Amino acid sequence: MNAVNDALLQADQLVSDGDYLAAIALLENAGSPNDELLARRLVDLRIQAYPHLTWPEPHGNWPPAHDNRFADVDGFPEVEFQDLNVQALKAGIFGKGGLIVRGIMGDDRIAAMRENIDRVLQARMDSVDVDDNKDKNPWYQRSSSVRGGPQQFRGGERYTNIGSVWSVDSPPMTFELLEYFREIGLPGLLTSYFEEGPVLSVRKWVVRCAAPNNGASSGWHQDGYFLGDATAIRTANLWIALTDCGGDASAPGLEIISGTGRQIFETGTRGSPFDWTVGQELIDEIAQTNPVRCPRFNAGDALFFDHFNLHRTGFGLNHTNNRYAIESWFFAGSTAPVKQQPVVF
Repeated sequence: MNAVNDALLQADQLVSDGDYLAAIALLENAGSPNDELLARRLVDLRIQAYPHLTWPEPHGNWPPAHDNRFADVDGFPEVEFQDLNVQALKAGIFGKGGLIVRGIMGDDRIAAMRENIDRVLQARMDSVDVDDNKDKNPWYQRSSSVRGGPQQFRGGERYTNIGSVWSVDSPPMTFELLEYFREIGLPGLLTSYFEEGPVLSVRKWVVRCAAPNNGASSGWHQDGYFLGDATAIRTANLWIALTDCGGDASAPGLEIISGTGRQIFETGTRGSPFDWTVGQELIDEIAQTNPVRCPRFNAGDALFFDHFNLHRTGFGLNHTNNRYAIESWFFAGSTAPVKQQPVVF
């Protein structure tokens, strides 16, 4: 504990000197997800750091050129994790609307992440009955730097063990996810993809457990609708399945449409149940040339896409299992939407 306290004091001094990145690096190297104070301080610093850093002016090379290696692929292209590189990522997202990556997470990590999500959801339920923040379960403690609150996923106003949680609301989860991202080389991959440093965000970095909802439907949408000027921002979403899902699996996957180009479709019309969703009549028209697909994901598989991708959660009558997943939206640092609260990566 003394070592952790010393590290926290050193980090505070670095912050007072204006060196947030050095403070973050110091704490990352000094502790672990189990160091409660250190993990919480890291969340604070990652949120607080963004406006204090110098970001480049957005470069003009966007959308970037790619080698169109998947031109003959019908639907979403796939690569094994060991074959993932920046050219495959660009060709998948900008040529086809997304890229499936098989085996991005191993079995041990999958099991640990599922257990972590259960801990986070339970800690959030327990937090309702705890008045003093210092007595709360460390797996759910919101930073004072966070503004607003996430929408409960299919849970109404009452917290349950089903739903979604902002990753930053769980400092140990945040620590472990960032550790994993570094292990798989994500910082370098995304820096090459954006041609500048990436950031995450408070509001678009989520862990979740989704229950079957047989016979129901969910809204078709594009995240570009929520994020401000879709032509200005630059994004890459990493969605990781922690459960076998989609296709013929017993847990809900994603229904997605590939190759629709870089446009935001009209919402709130033509049979749309909400003002933010794309109506089914328009989906049916789009599907005449770009069919709806529901890929089969094994636990540990992933999908990369950006804010123009048209998708929804796929619910089927064959579903009996919950689906665990991690969704991490990355933004080019120069164009990150401030309202999404950038998180230094």
